[in-house]
Amino acid sequence: MLNQLNAHERQCIVNLQEHPILGNIAALRWDDLLALLLQRRFLSLAIVNVYEFVIDALENEASKATVRLILHEEYPRNSHGTPLPSHRELLFRDLMHLGASREQILNTAESALTRQVRLQSLAALESCLTRPHSDLALISFLRFWAEVLVAVEYACLWPRLSERLSHGNAAEGKRSEFFYYHMIHDRRQTDIGADQLLGGLTHSQELARHIATRVVSEATLQIAIEQVERAWQLKDLFYHQFLPQPAAGLG
Repeated sequence: MLNQLNAHERQCIVNLQEHPILGNIAALRWDDLLALLLQRRFLSLAIVNVYEFVIDALENEASKATVRLILHEEYPRNSHGTPLPSHRELLFRDLMHLGASREQILNTAESALTRQVRLQSLAALESCLTRPHSDLALISFLRFWAEVLVAVEYACLWPRLSERLSHGNAAEGKRSEFFYYHMIHDRRQTDIGADQLLGGLTHSQELARHIATRVVSEATLQIAIEQVERAWQLKDLFYHQFLPQPAAGLG
């Protein structure tokens, strides 16, 4: 069962990596890249609502605890309990280091297609509630939409982002506090059901544990596959708005 699900996940990842925008990110003008990132910010801002909805909707307490723990990482604290900048604030910093102005970030309007993708993503979660095995459907969509594909997106973007952002303890350049972190900590490091504890689990792996125990029949397999497919379709749709538009015909 899990072999089929893992194979489908890998194919959806390849599909997104081969999107004409993400697969050819080197050709994108810097201003166009910034415009893409500013639209992508609206999906990042929606993450909190997505996670809160799933916490409320899940019935299994162990699954709730895992989702809640991941959400709380969006609002870190130091060892004394003092709040640190949230991940949304770190995104703002990264965008400014990439060349966007404060006014540009705050005044950029959400495009019609970005809004469509954001609302359809929330609707996809709502539709899970009417499905058999709703907990499986919720976690499958959440994991692939909010963790696995996020890491894939940022990995595709990183070759360009690294032109102005560094990572780790690099001595030169502005350090990425958002994009690089999520590229590493959200990624699909192993197949579902093949955890490797060495080095700790990524967010995708933490959620995958709750999927592995629930995919036990053809029916549950199809539920998980459908949610993976839906998550990929929505991310694919988001990037379509950045494709070159055909020139208007003369007449």
